[in-house]
Amino acid sequence: MVVHPPPFKRIVLTVHMLEYKNIVEKWKRGSTMNFKKQLIVFMAFLCLYGCNENITKPEPEPGRRNYVWSVDTVYSVNPIYRIWGSSSTDIWATTIGNLNKSIYHYDGASWSTDGVFRLLSPHSIWGFSSSNVYIGGSGGIIWHYNGTLWQEMATLTKNGYSNIIFDNMWGSSPLDFYAFGASPDSLGLANNSVIAHYNGSWVILDTDCLTGIVERLYRNNADQLIYLQVVKFSNTYDSTFIYSYKQDQYNKIYSTVWSGTWADISLIQDEVYFILKKEVAQRTNNQFQPYLNLENTKFYQRIWGRTSMDIFILMTDGLAHYNGNDIEYLYYFDKPNTQIFEAMLFDKEVFFVQYEYTTNLSLIVHGKLIE
Repeated sequence: MVVHPPPFKRIVLTVHMLEYKNIVEKWKRGSTMNFKKQLIVFMAFLCLYGCNENITKPEPEPGRRNYVWSVDTVYSVNPIYRIWGSSSTDIWATTIGNLNKSIYHYDGASWSTDGVFRLLSPHSIWGFSSSNVYIGGSGGIIWHYNGTLWQEMATLTKNGYSNIIFDNMWGSSPLDFYAFGASPDSLGLANNSVIAHYNGSWVILDTDCLTGIVERLYRNNADQLIYLQVVKFSNTYDSTFIYSYKQDQYNKIYSTVWSGTWADISLIQDEVYFILKKEVAQRTNNQFQPYLNLENTKFYQRIWGRTSMDIFILMTDGLAHYNGNDIEYLYYFDKPNTQIFEAMLFDKEVFFVQYEYTTNLSLIVHGKLIE
């Protein structure tokens, strides 16, 4: 799509193009004017009105909704929590504490596990290609897949202790990669925040000013700040905090107490979206800017998206979609008390990790856009 300058700028550029033609015509007729000097002045004006123009990005197309849905049941003792894939025919999913059935793979046809017995309890997974995938587990362990084998990469510690659960992972590149979670506090609650950064070697960041398990962490492209969601557990109530982070400084920008929903963040097209109870917001100039109001819906905390006009919304009774104009259900849950933990989105296919508490079944709901 060609991005045109606004009307006023188009008029100015047109005038200057006419002036350019006049200069050339005079030069052809042998005019005594200093053609070189005139041309330099003209090009300066042209750059002033054209080169410095802030080009507005084209608005994304509304997301399509004509999916064909299928469901795969992954038989595991514990729920499938995390999912990551390099393509729609190369997807990994993990579950905790199943020893020889804790890592599952989808090849475009079916889900399977290699059946290898591992002393690994995978809590998180992230990757950058089919031959560069990471798993974060309990005990501070990081595993790596090289395209052929899963191997233990590192055991990380904080203050000499390795009883760390890496509950999630995210990275923008193989040399800018984070694993994060928590270790137990004195009450046994996962409140000692932990963030590890990989840039060729692992470094444990200073998180002593945080309390709670770091559940999500993303870098926002617009302001280059890192934003993180931290969940603090207690014996009475749980709280959620959202922080910005830059140069070893954490700034708390939002907090809420659990009341059916809590605060969350999601990364959509390199931009962090903030889920503030029943409102989705963006952040500009250190201020929240409302983007989508979900007050009169059955919204339940999580969103995933390809673009700002192609967002999937978790409801208490199903999965809905926002296309920039309205919200419409894509499908309803078959059972009550159903949750979607994670999603993996590709251009024409989507995968949702769904769990039914009434049946204890982990389902991978697979949607394909109709051509």
